[in-house]
Amino acid sequence: MHGDGVAAQPATAGDGRIVHGDNLAFMRTLPDASIDVIYADPPFFTGRRQRANGREHRAFDDAWPGGLDAYLPWLGERVVEMHRLLRDTGTLYLHCDWHAGHYIKVMLDRVFGIERFRNEIVWHYGLGAANATRHFLRKHDTIFVYAKGPHPAFHVVRGSVTPAMLAKYCHQDARGRYMMSRGRKYYLKGGKPLDSVWEIPAIAATSRERLGWPTQKPEALIERIVLASSAPGD
Repeated sequence: MHGDGVAAQPATAGDGRIVHGDNLAFMRTLPDASIDVIYADPPFFTGRRQRANGREHRAFDDAWPGGLDAYLPWLGERVVEMHRLLRDTGTLYLHCDWHAGHYIKVMLDRVFGIERFRNEIVWHYGLGAANATRHFLRKHDTIFVYAKGPHPAFHVVRGSVTPAMLAKYCHQDARGRYMMSRGRKYYLKGGKPLDSVWEIPAIAATSRERLGWPTQKPEALIERIVLASSAPGD
């Protein structure tokens, strides 16, 4: 929700609308403790104007004449609203990269509390940034995960079941596949629980999913966040 318009009408979180406007103005119309999970993908402090397929009428400025002294208060004001909106079991996922991530982490610690930090997720992607000659290729973003309260909602997300797992859990009954060990059955729950390094490809230039925004994130990334920190009906 980042753009030129401003959404002013009151709303209920989760009412199904997509709002084009200043997210700060819109968040201020929502009640306290009304949201289960927030994914925030703000400008990254790149110093560039981001254009969709080069079209000026579909663009936003990520250049900050005041530097970090302008960018961090702008973002911090919005993070304070996000904290207010989250339920006690809610979680914030804030997406950033190397440009300002270290400063954003300190700001999040101050708003949420150091004890509410849950994960630093590394999203490793394969496309882009292929021409670096003076440093290692920059092939990942960072997603900071913070909980509103001490007991956030969380659901283990598992990877794919591998052929090796199928070979190990070689028996099957009405409950599913299982293995035998010391006379006991152990059922296959799925693939291994995912860790904090996410190998999800960036959106290819030829993908039907691509809309033309240079900052667009893949649906698979958002789906993983929704599955981990929300339940049906949230």
